Amino acid sequence: MKTTGAIPRALLAALMSIGCAGAHALGADYGYDSFKTPDAVGWVQLCGTWGKDHQGTYRVVHAEQYAQSFLYVQWMTRDANGALHAEHTVAIAELDNDHAEIALTDLACRATPRGIVVTAKADSGHDDKLRRVMIEVGPAAGQYRYRAQRAR
Repeated sequence: MKTTGAIPRALLAALMSIGCAGAHALGADYGYDSFKTPDAVGWVQLCGTWGKDHQGTYRVVHAEQYAQSFLYVQWMTRDANGALHAEHTVAIAELDNDHAEIALTDLACRATPRGIVVTAKADSGHDDKLRRVMIEVGPAAGQYRYRAQRAR
């Protein structure tokens, strides 16, 4: 075999396949199951009640991974022993993908007659403008409205 300083095609192909093995597609959504480890979860808040007879409570979960925030809202109920169980979980799609690059701080949750409102400061990795986000949740399971505005 003659060496000319160029990498043989077969070796180049093998190296590229090894180097790309850990790559993932851009725009991937990260579900709640991605954050079962406590070190990724930084904030959990029970807030407000849902249902006609207030049979459940909302739980908001904030996780940080890949230098950005992920936010989930759960509709929780208690079993006969008093343990909480998630009846429904929704990921906030505007935040929970690797294109969002939004980091949330100063999270707050308050109950409303129709559900809950989650507010936070939002720092975008796409620009240096600080924003406020407001997420109105409920009353139906999975229902939310996301709004972002520039800070003044």
